[in-house]
Amino acid sequence: MGKAEEERNQNQYVVAKRLVQNEAINKRELRAIANGLFPSLLPVYVEYEKSNVLLKSSIKGMLPLNIYFSGIVHKKMFLEVIYNIVRIAKHCEVNLMNMNNMMLELDCIFLDPGTKAVKCIFWPIVNNHNPVFPSEFFKDIPFQLVFNKHEDHHYVSTYLQYFNEHTSFSIHHFEKFILELMGRSGREEHRMGQVEQRNSLETTVLDEEDLSGTTVIGVDLQKEPSFPYLIRESNQERILVNKPSFRIGKERRYCDYFIANNQTVSRSHADIITRGDRYYIIDNNSTNKTFVDQRVIPVLKEIEIFSGTKIRLADEDFVFYI
Repeated sequence: MGKAEEERNQNQYVVAKRLVQNEAINKRELRAIANGLFPSLLPVYVEYEKSNVLLKSSIKGMLPLNIYFSGIVHKKMFLEVIYNIVRIAKHCEVNLMNMNNMMLELDCIFLDPGTKAVKCIFWPIVNNHNPVFPSEFFKDIPFQLVFNKHEDHHYVSTYLQYFNEHTSFSIHHFEKFILELMGRSGREEHRMGQVEQRNSLETTVLDEEDLSGTTVIGVDLQKEPSFPYLIRESNQERILVNKPSFRIGKERRYCDYFIANNQTVSRSHADIITRGDRYYIIDNNSTNKTFVDQRVIPVLKEIEIFSGTKIRLADEDFVFYI
């Protein structure tokens, strides 16, 4: 997916993404967003221009965060916006939507100046060529702002220290951390319009047909399949295996799930392959090997795994579930 383009016309913004080869529209997600099942996600529609396919979002009466944060930023203002974005990202993850498809740039996240409600753009696609990692976005925000010099800035240093201490990012854990910084006691979760019936993943691959006019988004939703998942035994994190080829390793750029706090794991250690209703793991010539049920597996050979299979990458343990 190409770089986002933003246009401004008086009180309206239009953010557009041009799809590139092998990217595809996720019709289930597109319909769900259009039908208002995710109130904190801005509506997205499809346009066809000759041989190009674009996803667009039109925003009226709201400010992009780069303008909202253009002046002096105080603690309450900063943390409330961060918390709102975290809640949106968490809601996407809970509903099996890839958080990396959120348009996490300050000029593409919008705020209602009256209610202070925050809304994000989510691109409903698969095979995203330009994903945005939430951990990198949240870590970089403070460096783009000017904080109130009359306030104690300890909360900013505490915020940044979080990323040094937690190299494996969890949106659920980060939410709890932000609540603590805000001085809220207990676990405060505000409902954001849960999708009561999970919807099936229906994908349209882009081709040369019907490349004219604007696609009208349908209203029918179907049942969504569940994805297999891993439980990381060191912290009990639940990791959705939501791609046909799901890579695990310690290099963020190459992996769908990265383990940055374990140097024994290789950069692109192993892949989990989904083929129909069967699942396999492949060791990518890792330094410290991959183990299935305590047995080392051959390099670059598919080994079938089942619900309850124990997987070890170097000395990092997981259990696979369907």
